[in-house]
Parts: sequence; structure tokens; C-alpha cells
Amino acid sequence: MRKARGERGQILPIVAVALVGLLGICAFSIDVGYAYFAKRQLQAATDAAALAGAQDLPSASTSVSTAIAYASANAPGNLPPFTFTYTLKCTTTAIVATGCNPAVNPNELLVTGSTTTDNSFAGIFGLSHFTVTAHANACSPCSSTPVDIVVAIDRTGSMCDNTDSSGCVDLNNAKDGVRTMLKNLNPPYAQVGMVAFPPVQTTATNVCLAPYNSLSANGDANAMNGYDAATRGYLTDRINGTYKLSNGALDTSNGLYLHTVKGGAASCIQSAYSTSYTEALRQAKAELALHGRVNVPDFIVFLTDGEANIGSVYSKSDANYPQGGKDDIAPCSTAVTLANGYKTAGVTIYSIGYALGNNNCTGGGFRKTTGGVSCTTGTTGCYHVRDAVTENPDNLVTTNPTITSYETLQWIASPGDFYNQASAGQLDTIFAAIATDIGQGSSRLVDDSF
Repeated sequence: MRKARGERGQILPIVAVALVGLLGICAFSIDVGYAYFAKRQLQAATDAAALAGAQDLPSASTSVSTAIAYASANAPGNLPPFTFTYTLKCTTTAIVATGCNPAVNPNELLVTGSTTTDNSFAGIFGLSHFTVTAHANACSPCSSTPVDIVVAIDRTGSMCDNTDSSGCVDLNNAKDGVRTMLKNLNPPYAQVGMVAFPPVQTTATNVCLAPYNSLSANGDANAMNGYDAATRGYLTDRINGTYKLSNGALDTSNGLYLHTVKGGAASCIQSAYSTSYTEALRQAKAELALHGRVNVPDFIVFLTDGEANIGSVYSKSDANYPQGGKDDIAPCSTAVTLANGYKTAGVTIYSIGYALGNNNCTGGGFRKTTGGVSCTTGTTGCYHVRDAVTENPDNLVTTNPTITSYETLQWIASPGDFYNQASAGQLDTIFAAIATDIGQGSSRLVDDSF
């Protein structure tokens, strides 16, 4: 019994020591929890600042100003002050590159936040405060969804009505615009091909041959530049993602670069002959189908400076052409019908009217003939001749109601994607806007590895 009485009360010191430890842990957890709460609030403010600021990229000053405003608005008043720093960067994982320079036109904003929380209880462990940090990367436009684009460039005779020491003013402006778009896009996410109408001759070994006229041997001044030739070359460049070097500069050996070289007789794409909206759209869509990637959004950028004055290149009896020749009779309205079908199938079409005017569309009135007698495509000496009438050469159908070139370009485009350059001038701004629009999306947060 003495032994039992001697052990009485020995547990009390143990309990006292344990209670001190438990209370210390509880007190410490309060400070840690407070720091964790502060970090969550800091992360939310940092995310909001980065996302909001990225919406204003590539403007460096505006982006940072917006981020500052959102960081301040999302910093709770019941916590110690938050401190933020803002770093403008570039990410290559984007459709739009714009030749990214962090000091000039960044496409990514890094926001880093920090704060210090005073400890009420953790001080007994020598921890007077906790410093918490958070960061967020956001970019815009920053969609990593790939896109396939085909540019349909008008090289018809009217694109060279005005000339200067560099050659055809209008065609050169169009080429400059295409190059601007290429500079603003970022391969391999954005892949680009190009067609020219009327067609040009290209080969696998020389992408810079002059436009050709396979019918010139017929001696007919009205022969339409090989529209019926088996080797007709609407496609100047297959869809590709190799138009830029690793440093972001355009690859001067790539066909898209070579075909946008300015100049007159020495340039790869020269101006000549008449305008066919339908053939340009068909060839662009065919290239998307043939060389575009599976399950990748398709885009056509279609530029012209005048109303369609020819339609298809097939006769009305050609079994291979289901439209039955209506293209020639009503070349504008059939182009709208064709474009609507492509848009329904998921293709986005941008159209650019360049010094377009507002002329009524007229029928082309082309017929296949040799010696005044109708003939079959491919027959020696068979070529197109333009009838001396307009709109309804064969008294079969008319464009009803009459539509203008301006209206046609509006209706060819997807909603909101028609651009009009009312007078001759540089097209860089329009092509840059289209590039941005293709890649545009709301800003999004990205991983640190971007």
C-alpha cells in the first residue's frame, strides 16, 4: 500500500508538460492557418491581376496598369498589405506571335505577390512572422489550339492598275499584308497555305516561276490564262508550319515568303486576267481538305479588289460540275452560296475588299469553243472566249436581286469577319487584325514552363 501511495500524483507533471506541447501546437496551427488563409487570398488576387492584365496585351503599359488595379481591388483589407511585382514576357505556345519582344509587344504577364503575417503564438518557437508568396502567368492571345489557314490572294489585272518603282502598287500592298499576318502568327500552332487566282505555275523544284498562259499557243488574246489546263496552279503553297525560323524571323527560303516578294516582272506572283470568286474559294477549301490537319479549325482569308466577272471554268454540260455552269452566269451569287456551304461545314471565312467599289455583279459569259464550235475540256485548241454581253449571256438565269461586289464580300465572310479597305493603301493593319482575331481568346493562366 505504501508503494501505491508513493506513485500517487506522478501523472500530473506529465500531463502539464503534454498540455504545454498541445497548446503550443494549437497556437502554432492558428498562425499557420492564418498564413495559409493569407496565401489563398494572395493567390486569388495574383490570378485576377494576371488574367485582367493579360487582356490588354500586347500593350505593356496598359497591361500592367490594369493588373495593378485588379490586384488592389482583390486584396482584402483584413490582411497585411500585399506587395506585387509585374514581369512582361513572351511565350511561344500561342497562335499569335507578333514577333514578340517583352519590352515592346509581350504576350505573357507574370504577377508575383507577397505578404508577411505576424505570428501571435509561433513566436515561442522563434518564428515572429511568416512570409507567403504567390505567382500567376497569364497570356493573351494564348490559345494553344492549332489552326489551319489558306490565304486566297487576288492577282488579277486590276491589282496592277497603279504602279511605282516597286511594281504593282495594289498587289504589293496585298503581299505586304500577307507577310504581316505571317509575322503575327506562330507556327507550328498556326499553319498557313496560299492560293492565287487566276492560277500561277509552280513546280516542286522552283516555287518562283512566272505566271503562265497555257493557251497562248492558240494566239487568242482573250484566252483566260490556263483555266482549263490540267496543270493549272492555283496553289502556290501547301499548308505548312515552316514559314518561320527558330528566332521568329520569316524563313526567306519558304514559298510563302518567296510568293510575297514585291516587284513587277521579277516577282513570283504577277498580276493578270480576270476574277473568279468561286474558283478561289474552291481551291482554298480543297487545300484545307487535302493538307489540313484532322480536327483542326479551318480558316480562309479571301482578298479581292473587284467584282467577280467570271465564274467556273466548266461548260454547262460538264458532268463533273454539278452547278451546271451557273457560276459563269451569276458569279457573285454562286460564290455566296458556295461560301455559305463552307461556313456551314465549319470553315471560318475572312473577306477583304480592297479598293472594291460598289459595282453591280455581272455574268462572265465564258464559253468553250474551238473555231466557233463548242468543245470538251482538254481538246487541242479548246479555250474560253468572253461573250460580248454581261450578266445573262445565255438567257438562262439572272442574279436576282442584283447584288454588288461590296455586298458579295460581306456575305461571303463569316459574321463580323468582313474588312473593307475603301481606297488603295497598305493592308498591314487588316491582316494583323485578322491574325489576332484568329488567335484571339480570353486570357488564360498558363504553366510556368510556357
